[in-house]
Amino acid sequence: MPLVKLVIDKVHYEVECKAGEESLLKESEELLNEMFEKNSQIKNLPQSKKYLMMSLLLAGEVSILKREGEKKVIDFKKIMSELEELEDIVEKKLDG
Repeated sequence: MPLVKLVIDKVHYEVECKAGEESLLKESEELLNEMFEKNSQIKNLPQSKKYLMMSLLLAGEVSILKREGEKKVIDFKKIMSELEELEDIVEKKLDG
């Protein structure tokens, strides 16, 4: 398994991952460091609370994205249903 070296909030970590997941870990490292920079009030917290706050912020973002994705699926299904209805109308007009 590949070993990836990460630096998150100036703390060094070595993390094992599956082959091909290295870039995902590096992207996550960048995201976390950006979040630490944007949320300066978190910098003064003890490390465990920093990571708790980051987890909560990320979970909130995931929840928002999940809801947006679910809404898009619902919208897509509605559009498909409307297209099927239009297709039926066109077929009836062509047959009649």
